[in-house]
Amino acid sequence: MKTSLPILGILLLIGCAGHKHISKKEDPETARLDSLLTPYILKLRELTDNTAGLAIGVSRGDKTVYTKTFGFAQVAQKEKVDVHTGFHLASLSKPFSAVAIARLIQDKKLKLDDPIVKHIPEFSMLGEGYDKITIEHILTHTSGIPRNLAPDDWTKPSFGPNALAENLDIAKQVKLDFEPGTKFSYSNSAFDILGVVISRASGMPFHEYLEKMILKPAGMLHTSCKKSMDAFPRNWATAHSYGIYTQEWKPFPYNERLFPSSGVVSSISDMCLWGQFHLGKGTVAGRQILDEEHYNLLVSPKYNTPWGDKVGLSWFLQSYLDRPIIMHTGFDTGFEAMMYIYPEEQISIVVLANRDFSRTGRLVNAVSEIIFGQQPKAYNVSAKYKFAEVYKSAGISAAKASWQELKKDTTDIYFVEDEDMLTTGAILENGGSWKEAKEVLNYYLTMDEESTYAWRLLGNVHLGLGDTLNAISCYQQTLKINPEYEKGRQALEKLTTGSGKH
Repeated sequence: MKTSLPILGILLLIGCAGHKHISKKEDPETARLDSLLTPYILKLRELTDNTAGLAIGVSRGDKTVYTKTFGFAQVAQKEKVDVHTGFHLASLSKPFSAVAIARLIQDKKLKLDDPIVKHIPEFSMLGEGYDKITIEHILTHTSGIPRNLAPDDWTKPSFGPNALAENLDIAKQVKLDFEPGTKFSYSNSAFDILGVVISRASGMPFHEYLEKMILKPAGMLHTSCKKSMDAFPRNWATAHSYGIYTQEWKPFPYNERLFPSSGVVSSISDMCLWGQFHLGKGTVAGRQILDEEHYNLLVSPKYNTPWGDKVGLSWFLQSYLDRPIIMHTGFDTGFEAMMYIYPEEQISIVVLANRDFSRTGRLVNAVSEIIFGQQPKAYNVSAKYKFAEVYKSAGISAAKASWQELKKDTTDIYFVEDEDMLTTGAILENGGSWKEAKEVLNYYLTMDEESTYAWRLLGNVHLGLGDTLNAISCYQQTLKINPEYEKGRQALEKLTTGSGKH
């Protein structure tokens, strides 16, 4: 169904709290979008105690018609987000890899049905079937390669020209989950192996090919993967999460081995251009990066997803408000990203955030609702924000009482999930807020005393407080619950061998 929309006026809106600069001839539809969306966002940010960054961009056809920013790229330093602030895109990076493949197909350097062993002859996995994996299998998440081949992807990063090739060594130790082409199962690691294919076929490192052949021609000059090992880029947003306040999360998600699946960093201004590239079917600002035939490879349905929609080449083909959308999300601890493209209406919407729990999905939908003439739908939020408010003003006993009361109240805007207490404790532990983490984790363990994760976190907290005996006791408890719990065993061994670190 095709909907005719008034042409939106060009508007640039920036600012920590939604400060805006309005053109003299502001379009009524743009003004409506701002007047309905801004209070909606500000109320959500207030309810979720969110001071970290948020950026929203809307394009229509080949024009950026609306951008707005909120909050801080680095909360502790009070550095405001602007339209050029770089946000880690997480899995929203995958469509960039898909476009790189489409361009290589257009340049006749590979084919979609090529087995990856054609380009990586040394690729192997345990068992059989790996030699049947094609480029299309990877791009449609039907390769059978497990979701994540290795743990600690952010805590143990790889750097340098051989980082991508490390994925091949890791794959040799793993079996396929199923025969290629027979099931859908989302895989980050498959895309990272695909990055090696892109490097081999193009004759240059993955990130260089992306920048030379895709990003720079698209005018996306504030988008990249690579950073210096010694310095954090000045215009990149840091990762944040929420314990009882918005706090920085470490480590920042950077690993050169994972560039193809989740390594792209981009600004809202550039992501609007990325939307225009897709609305233009491979052409942006008069510059053709893909011809229409090869662009269409990206968005043609290839396989059914378990939730009843289709997947193209990395893009998910769904609908919202009874209108077809091309969409993808990105989530890593500390970042959220989401993009909708309405091809029939020639609208793209992007929301980027540098804090967990920023509700980017609700915000993309709210923008859609306003654009298509509806009131944005109401939302509710986790009761952990009320818990945090009470905790900060009155302490743990009052906060626990509040949590129990909210469980009984089904009429307000808060939803109560005990698992949120575990998440809160984990974030406080990550930030070294030992006293608060101890109180919250002890409270969670009254709800689930069999959680090995909670006991291990509590052990870390005791260690942070200098209480080695109670740390040992907590790590031992993880192994009583699950003798195969490797992280508990490792933590205990570090203490009993005298390292005293966690």
